[in-house]
Amino acid sequence: MPELSKVLYATDGTDFQGAVKYHYSLALKRAAKFLVIFVPLFVLNFVLRLGYLLPLQIVGFLGAVITLIVFSSHVSWIRRCARVFRSYPLEFRGPVDKVRIDSRKFLLGFGEEGGGDRPRLMALAPMGRGGRPADFPHGIWFAGDDAFGGAAIVAGSGELLFLQPSDWGRTAEERTNAGEERAEKARRAGIKGRVVLR
Repeated sequence: MPELSKVLYATDGTDFQGAVKYHYSLALKRAAKFLVIFVPLFVLNFVLRLGYLLPLQIVGFLGAVITLIVFSSHVSWIRRCARVFRSYPLEFRGPVDKVRIDSRKFLLGFGEEGGGDRPRLMALAPMGRGGRPADFPHGIWFAGDDAFGGAAIVAGSGELLFLQPSDWGRTAEERTNAGEERAEKARRAGIKGRVVLR
């Protein structure tokens, strides 16, 4: 994880704004790397007016559109995390088990192995990258409610995670009995309803 190993903000749960700003700038840098290639390819045929450059123009257009779609997805997930951080305080969680599902999603278990009612949350990394460590040796800083989900900052690496209960239906009773105050707080944080993690 070379891009996140040298973060310029505290990863100890004291600076969620630094984490959010860093991930916004990382998403922008990634998009810019591709847009500086695809936009000139698209514009080239308008300037030179050579018909045989049409395939390059199409590639440039499609590449720019796909890059903007991916960029908007990254920004949307980062914004969701920021909304949760503004609504809930960060608390340390560890040890954390991790089971990888794909390059962006994985299942997290908190507490000691074999613990009775261990919270299990599905996590999505907004910047989705491979090469993540097999586990989180330093734990995570979690903001949210186990019944509704939340967001987290990985201690040490600073990676953002968006979380929700792995079995949404099984925790429905807990959400129903959560009380008006908890439900309102979850609504303000944007985690009251189920979110499809893609």
